[in-house]
Amino acid sequence: MTSKTIRGLVTAAAAIALLAASATSAAAADRRVVVVNETNHTLTNLYASGVDDSQFHGDWLGRQVLRPGQSMVVDFDDGTGACLLDVKGVFSDHTTVTNRYDVCSGSQMEFTGN
Repeated sequence: MTSKTIRGLVTAAAAIALLAASATSAAAADRRVVVVNETNHTLTNLYASGVDDSQFHGDWLGRQVLRPGQSMVVDFDDGTGACLLDVKGVFSDHTTVTNRYDVCSGSQMEFTGN
């Protein structure tokens, strides 16, 4: 093999490794977000779904609730690799708040008002 061929193979291998690393880091993005309740009511349920999904699935709080002023870390990794989610909070006064949120780039989700 000529040195030109070897350099071409090394360059191609480096490009493939870079693409694989990029795909892996996107798939392995941290989806942990601090959810903060800055309202006057207890957050009783927290649902999320992919933006293309018309239904919310599972309560991300489980058996826990977030009282006014409380916060907790929620890992929104649902195995799909989705970063952009529709998130719905349900409060003790039966009001709901729904927002779109990027769980891969945001570190804190605040519920305010209400």
